[in-house]
Amino acid sequence: MTLMQAFKVWWSYSWRASILVIPLWTIATVWSLMGLVSTVQDMQLSGQGLDSLSIGQVARLLSGGLTLSLLFMVLTAAVQVFAMRWTLNSRWSDFRLKAVPPDASVGSEPGAGDSTRPARV
Repeated sequence: MTLMQAFKVWWSYSWRASILVIPLWTIATVWSLMGLVSTVQDMQLSGQGLDSLSIGQVARLLSGGLTLSLLFMVLTAAVQVFAMRWTLNSRWSDFRLKAVPPDASVGSEPGAGDSTRPARV
């Protein structure tokens, strides 16, 4: 694979992943801001300030953020897998990508063949 072909594959994957991840980032940001705003509003309605946060309230905020972060990482990985499959199924004018299973009679590295078989001359 040439450097230009590698760049084409990278670019194809990058823009596909971006158009799929940007909406996910937007949803996650809005969701986290809504949770933070609702917590601050609840504190203001009860007459408390940010300096009077209890340990339980801080722990609840952090656990919600941790849960959102883990969910976001899993969804991002799933989106990237989908984008990679989309990229690998694409067609380019000057080359073709193909996922090929390793041949059982030939090792994946030079000289890594089956040691019980005689060497080819």
